[in-house]
Amino acid sequence: MMTGPSRSGGLNSQGALWEAVERMVSFGPRLPGSPAHHRHIDDLDAQLRRLGLAVTRHPVPLARWLADDWALRVVDARGVSVTVPVASYRPYSGETSTRGVTATVVDVGAGGAADYRGRSVAGAIVLADAPVARLPAAVLTDLADAVEPPDARALLAAEDYSRVWLGVPAPPDLALARRHGALAMIEILDLPPALAAGQYTPHQQPYAGLPTLHVDREQGARLRALLAAGPLRATVVLTARHDDSSVDYLLARLPDSDRDRDCSPDPDCSPDPDPECGADRNRDPDPRGSARAGGDVLVATHTDGQNAIEENGGPALLALAERLARRGPAARRRRDAVFLFSPAHMTADAATVKPDAWLRRHPRLRDRLAMALVAEHLGATGWDEGGGTVPYGPTGRSEPVVVAVGHSERLRRLALDEVRAGGLTRAAVLPPAADGLYGEGTFPYRLGLPTAAFISGPAYLLQVGPGDQLDKLDPALLHRHTVFLARLLDRMLAQPHIDRAGNSSAQRAQKGA
Repeated sequence: MMTGPSRSGGLNSQGALWEAVERMVSFGPRLPGSPAHHRHIDDLDAQLRRLGLAVTRHPVPLARWLADDWALRVVDARGVSVTVPVASYRPYSGETSTRGVTATVVDVGAGGAADYRGRSVAGAIVLADAPVARLPAAVLTDLADAVEPPDARALLAAEDYSRVWLGVPAPPDLALARRHGALAMIEILDLPPALAAGQYTPHQQPYAGLPTLHVDREQGARLRALLAAGPLRATVVLTARHDDSSVDYLLARLPDSDRDRDCSPDPDCSPDPDPECGADRNRDPDPRGSARAGGDVLVATHTDGQNAIEENGGPALLALAERLARRGPAARRRRDAVFLFSPAHMTADAATVKPDAWLRRHPRLRDRLAMALVAEHLGATGWDEGGGTVPYGPTGRSEPVVVAVGHSERLRRLALDEVRAGGLTRAAVLPPAADGLYGEGTFPYRLGLPTAAFISGPAYLLQVGPGDQLDKLDPALLHRHTVFLARLLDRMLAQPHIDRAGNSSAQRAQKGA
């Protein structure tokens, strides 16, 4: 379906949205707390202000870890020294000096507890497998309330959905290796070179204190062949900055909101003022999830990311904000939109303040929220290796998208209506799972807010490298996905009361409730 003026409703053009993504990636990978990340946050702040939005910045602590340099050299049984290509490093694993650590290599297979029995690894560098489960997209469709178009469910279910970012099975346990006395680890990612390169995985790992490098499956086989020929020594280099830092949340509200004052920090509120200073910070949230008549719609994404897909929610939210600013207050009706840009998706919970915890620190802001709309990973095309059966490359299809909805049957129906009206294909409407809503949508969902989250998860989602994965982003699809969000946001802003049972106040009145 074409995205014409009747559906885009004043949204920025396809070209303007693409330029916004190019602007974002021009800063470089926005790894948490990096200079590129701070530049991106500053730029979002400036652009929101240019649109006339009231913006506040809220710093939160960040246990920062940024890799500077990494390398792997080995000396085989013949005394021949070889530099081994490194696919990537394991984030927050640990660090070495510039000289690295040198030790004998010990193969521990899968790196589980049983694999260390009978092996002396104290003072060694361990070599371990980091497998990637061969999964079909049935992991999505089996959970889905609906798939669009409906006749695509079976075909979609059979497609390859092997994804390293899923963490299935769990990667080797660094703490276990460290307890056994290992000095470093070399992980063999079960991925081809083009897909293993630059994988920032696992992306929410606590600091482990064991420097770890990733190699692709071809280099892993090479290392094991060298080990089979005799003793192997390796030097692992992984230098990194590991320090206590801070990073900013951005909160923005449209200029003519009757609550502009909420975004004005009070100097008496320290260190991170509630937009409505003076609230009782110990007050429990509304047990109904703050979904009462009136109230704002939280529109959220995160600012850290590796490439043009992760995370292009920022450019999309800018387009949504500009569209609403152009239309003025009369077009927004019942509710206001509040835009939240969180800064540390790519870290463990213990390393920073996640959005649910941040909103709990701002109870009056939180209690004014009625619903949430979350945007992540728009416009992605499909690339895979067919479960290991074909060379890694484009599938010729768009990446499957998930529209996940929690805490409101009414909101689920609105989202499904917009999926169909917008002609979104290869889209699955999913309920919550495991106390989460897939990505950043988890955080408002856990606060009890009726939440709709748009997200996709391509194989290259976490890759850092030349080109920023721009070749895998479809400009027309990016725009169509943003139009979907704009239209769904319109309907959320226009909704009367929505409770967690899913009935609007108007519907209850008609029923005599």
